[in-house]
Amino acid sequence: ELAKTLGLHRNTLRLYMRAHGIIRRYSELTNADLDILVGEFKKKRPDSGIRYIIGFLRRYGLRVQHR
Repeated sequence: ELAKTLGLHRNTLRLYMRAHGIIRRYSELTNADLDILVGEFKKKRPDSGIRYIIGFLRRYGLRVQHR
């Protein structure tokens, strides 16, 4: 989305970010904490899948691996 806003290809943006030391990292979250958050989400929306869970976590500024 940022690349599109800037009028750049996403690979170009990644290269610029890497060249300037800007690194996107995953959130430091324990498995137990992640289980609690996903459990709370599933209580509210039991039929939702992984994409909705990832969106839920991102809404709170959390970036996690999908596996």
